[in-house]
Amino acid sequence: MTRFRLLGPLEAVENGEPLSLPGGKPRALLGRLLLDAGRIVAAERLVEDLWGESPPRSASKVLQGYVSQLRKALGAAAIETRAPGYLVTVGPEDVDLARFESLTQSAREAADPARRAELLRDALALWRGPALAEFRNEPFAFAAGRRLADLRLNALEERLAADLELGADSAVVGELETLVAEEPLRERPLRLLMLALYRSGRQAEALAAFRAGRHTLVEQLGIEPSPVLQELERAILRHDPTLDRPPARLPARSSIVCVGTELAGLVAPLARGEKDLLLVEVPASASELSACAAGLEQARARLLGEGLSVRTACFTSENRDADLARLAADQNAELLVLGDSEIPKPGDSPCDVAVAARPEIAFEASGPVLVPFGGGRDEWAALELAAWLARAHGLPLRLLGTEAREGRRDASRMLAAASLALQRFAATTAEPVLVAPGADAILRESRSLLVASLPAAGLDETRQALVQGTRTPILFVHGGPRPGGLAPEHTLTRFTWSVADA
Repeated sequence: MTRFRLLGPLEAVENGEPLSLPGGKPRALLGRLLLDAGRIVAAERLVEDLWGESPPRSASKVLQGYVSQLRKALGAAAIETRAPGYLVTVGPEDVDLARFESLTQSAREAADPARRAELLRDALALWRGPALAEFRNEPFAFAAGRRLADLRLNALEERLAADLELGADSAVVGELETLVAEEPLRERPLRLLMLALYRSGRQAEALAAFRAGRHTLVEQLGIEPSPVLQELERAILRHDPTLDRPPARLPARSSIVCVGTELAGLVAPLARGEKDLLLVEVPASASELSACAAGLEQARARLLGEGLSVRTACFTSENRDADLARLAADQNAELLVLGDSEIPKPGDSPCDVAVAARPEIAFEASGPVLVPFGGGRDEWAALELAAWLARAHGLPLRLLGTEAREGRRDASRMLAAASLALQRFAATTAEPVLVAPGADAILRESRSLLVASLPAAGLDETRQALVQGTRTPILFVHGGPRPGGLAPEHTLTRFTWSVADA
């Protein structure tokens, strides 16, 4: 897969190696198309953007020739001809500008200043220099380059504001002084600098910065500073106590702990919003730590681009279960997800534990999430997790119950009660499905994922048959001491549920 870099000199990279691109206007054409990556740009617009108001008569044919040159360099499928023009066929992760915009959008939606600062640092790290500088003589480049520069400056200002909110007053003074010198007509950097200096005990310097900024605005633009900036000066002069508010105290964020990067695609959507995703590896020996850490960082970089808050940890252990339980407690975990072909018995985890019995099977969101359910108290944790996963991946949820047999009624009433609980507490609907008891009937059902309870005694014969026969991922869930909210005060009538031996 080819990746493109616009935030600096234009580059196309494949498997870590830069591709040789044509120069001149063909190269400029690629840069212009990448500004609207994944969208059709009309040929008439491209002609105007490359030649301005006086294009050659043969501009359309010349444009076709440029596209042909780019296809030779990038591959025939890289640029599509689609009426009324052309488009670069890329995914949102394949252009650094798209990743930058995704990260900054996630930062705007984050309430936690530490999370905002982290996202914005990752976004700003994508910049390698001025964008589109090499195309400064092309008609399209000035306005587009200015827009991209403004996006970067806005992100930098937001990151500095988040650092100030976290109390890093002295640490950002030097960076703010540089930014004010580079952008003397932007008021926000000056406002942030005055606040940082004042909170660092440098009141006189804060007032001097205001006077210097005012002088620049009056000399160059003939205007006074904005009322907001003038009010900040007056607040500093009177030692307004609102300027001395303490650094923001971070709320206790909950987390999803995922052991093994192969499960990240399944688990990651659960961490959207005010949760962290903690990716963990526990290698067998210290010699494997470096390789594990590198793999974790690759996974982290990919998921950060999706707007998730991701942290990583890598350590060896002589008692993995105990160390993971301790980590889950320290990180305020709501869920601990393990990939284990040898299913452990439930331990002393402070949260729900989900064990992927076949971690080597990749998850694909192509069918419903199935939950064999019989109303037992230990099954509600599995039902709750299945509901969250179905909603996170946009998949239907199906509850499997036993059909009528040997004079016993079917489980439809119990499934209806469980569905009502889901709608009330998880805002999720579920389709009831009646099947024969035993593993075979479950395995015949279409699915993306199977979620079942993990009994205290471990896997029984039927669950083992599910593990052996499944072609899709399977999670066994053991509820922790944290109340999940779904289970009723008194357990529903217990049915011999569909996972039980026939």
